Amino acid sequence: MNPEGFVHVRGLKFYFRSEGEPEKGTLFCMHGGPGYTYDYLTPLFDVADHGYRVVIYEQAGSGKTDVPKDPARYTIESFVEDAEGVRKGLGLSKVHLLGFSWGGMLAQAYALKYRRNLTSLILSGTTPSVPLLQSEGYRLFKVLPADVRAAIAKHEEAGEFDDSDYARAALEFQKKHTLRISPVPDPMAYSDAHVNKEVGRVMFGPNLIEVTGNMRYWDVTDRLRELRVPCLITCGEHDFLTPKLHRLMHSRIKSSKLVIIGGASHVAMWEKRDTYIRTIVGFLDSVR
Repeated sequence: MNPEGFVHVRGLKFYFRSEGEPEKGTLFCMHGGPGYTYDYLTPLFDVADHGYRVVIYEQAGSGKTDVPKDPARYTIESFVEDAEGVRKGLGLSKVHLLGFSWGGMLAQAYALKYRRNLTSLILSGTTPSVPLLQSEGYRLFKVLPADVRAAIAKHEEAGEFDDSDYARAALEFQKKHTLRISPVPDPMAYSDAHVNKEVGRVMFGPNLIEVTGNMRYWDVTDRLRELRVPCLITCGEHDFLTPKLHRLMHSRIKSSKLVIIGGASHVAMWEKRDTYIRTIVGFLDSVR
């Protein structure tokens, strides 16, 4: 496989990047957002040093991948079919599937339809339920300082999501629950600067605390028992996609392992890189 390139799927040109050789198998990765570039997932290429090929592709409307002409294509069902098309287009057989954040929701939906294509499943910093995600988000919001809560509420009510005061207030939440290290790693800054906000707006809305997009009622909690595949479920202890969400997935997926990474928040792969990679590799080696 080429180290990077494009594959044509369902009328769009999808960008992918690959590192390593599949001595032990292929780790096929789904990034978050939706609408972010793949760059902030580059720590996952460390897994290639342990005998695995690591493939990350950029989803419709993200990064170097084509933007659909019709935003109605931005549905989780469509993203599932895109993922299957990319897998086939790259000539991959069974894969270890890793989904991070929104990509973890996509990975669950993919696994429920195409689990025959999976050797294992890794769900990282994600949720099986958008309504429950909102509930947890409200709980975390309520313990922020009063002035921060007031600033966020004021600007969200006015729809002023680009206001500098809103950005400063939201940063207080992010420092606790998204990234607890400084400075922001360059690949993360790049992904932030090049996000396609339209994808996120259509699917979730202007923010994750109050979802208004087409993912508003998405919930696969009651279907997780159908997943009969080895599964690793992991998040940081301070993740805004909270350990509660991950414990719920662990309780429903019979052959799953749960790892909560101490001291980390959402982007544990940057905050606790060695621990995160050891966790991933240890799990992959256990299911070979």
